[in-house]
Amino acid sequence: MNVKRFVGKNIREAMAQVRAAYGDEAVLLSNRAIPGGIEILAMPNADVPVHREAASRAETSAEPMSTLSFQDFVRERARKRAAEAGEESANAPVPSMRTGAMPTTGPDIDAAPAARRIAGGATAKAALPRATGIAPLEPGNFAATELAAELAAMRRAQAGFGAPHAGMAAGEGNPSNLMAQPSPGRAKAFVEVAEASGSDTQLLAELKSMRGMIASQLSAISWFDNVRRSATQTRLLRLLIANGFSPGLARHFVSHVPSDYSDTQANDWLAGVLTKNLKCVSDADSIVERGGVYALMGPTGVGKTTTTAKMAAQFAVKHGAASLGLITVDTYRMAASDQLRAFGRILNIPVHTAHDSASLLDMLNLFSNKKLVLIDTVGVGQRDRRLSELFSALPTQKISRLLVINAAAQAETLEEVVQAYRAGPDSGVVISKLDEAVKTGPVVDLAIRHRLKVLGIANGQRVPEDWHSARAHLLVQRALMDRPSTVFSFDDSELSLMLSAAASTAGSGALPSAGAARA
Repeated sequence: MNVKRFVGKNIREAMAQVRAAYGDEAVLLSNRAIPGGIEILAMPNADVPVHREAASRAETSAEPMSTLSFQDFVRERARKRAAEAGEESANAPVPSMRTGAMPTTGPDIDAAPAARRIAGGATAKAALPRATGIAPLEPGNFAATELAAELAAMRRAQAGFGAPHAGMAAGEGNPSNLMAQPSPGRAKAFVEVAEASGSDTQLLAELKSMRGMIASQLSAISWFDNVRRSATQTRLLRLLIANGFSPGLARHFVSHVPSDYSDTQANDWLAGVLTKNLKCVSDADSIVERGGVYALMGPTGVGKTTTTAKMAAQFAVKHGAASLGLITVDTYRMAASDQLRAFGRILNIPVHTAHDSASLLDMLNLFSNKKLVLIDTVGVGQRDRRLSELFSALPTQKISRLLVINAAAQAETLEEVVQAYRAGPDSGVVISKLDEAVKTGPVVDLAIRHRLKVLGIANGQRVPEDWHSARAHLLVQRALMDRPSTVFSFDDSELSLMLSAAASTAGSGALPSAGAARA
């Protein structure tokens, strides 16, 4: 089926292109208005299996031709009249294919065109040469036979087309509505074209999906093959994954290891890169030295109250208790503030309780002359609905939020906590319970990926001995420590299986750039 698309500025220009390509016998499949003009889908009449034996018959039978369109029907009747009148084909031009030849909507057919043809027939009879010897047609006979036959055929053709569109009469002025409606044979061909087009679209979408899946798998296979060829990269990759680093970050760093490095050089390079990307404040810029107003936040049980007491004790030893203010807003749990008050009595520092945001602001104004003010907040889980209430109760213009994260928690839990508490780049965090963590790789990985700033480390229950300033190289050294084999360990054959799901995360925006990854 040779279907071609024609586009013109208006309906006349588009139809002229159709006639130039396929002649007056072209089959119009569809037409529609597009930005800038009219679009027509057409094909040669030879592609439609329409029987035309009836067209060559000379009888003047009024048998309906259901396989012909209305335009073809009009042409056949014109040829028959020309043959009966004895005119030559050169003197009887065939009406050109006109757009808008559909009868008006509704069951009744306008008889005005037929009446005009009656008058035209009478004029032709008067103008016939006498030498032809053919008896002219009687007007009465023409009206009785031809008009009745044409009206009946037009009604049958209209019924074959189906119910006309309700808005056709109202939209006659629209160029897109001036095209001739397709006959049943042409409508069937148009349906076949539409079904083929929809099938091609679905097939194209499936091919694109398959191509993306194959490309991703080939990329992962190629990357794993390159890693397997380097024993150093394979060893470092297994080391990072075994110590709790995310597959995406592990692949990102391992892919930048210089290929000519020995094992010792590769170890030093990896430790240096991790240390460079882990942000830790110096002693001169620590909370104890710098001071400020800090609210310690985090889920229940991460050690906020104990960490507050440790920081307060170290500050009181260096700068005196008079420069320190302690506030608790944890009024939900029974005896929640008793622990902090016990530490306050040891340090000879009063602990104040704020029941709402207004009282908290009053206390902050009261402590405006204090160098360091620590606020112990209520523990709210990362999935608790009260988390938004906690954020609204802490004015950000006066309070710096300090997130306490549990180093012994699962990597997925740490990720949820950071996202729920809105910790972004350069947000201050305190790593607690480092002594309870079997692997410190997850918390180091979290701090590197989110570019968090580690302000301190708590690794025990003693106050204030178990509070330390953050040291990036010490955290990295502990995170890369070789560990004995356990039931959770894996071998090299399982490495590709574990990393296949993370093949597309390497080099994402959450990871350090290639330049930042080189020591």
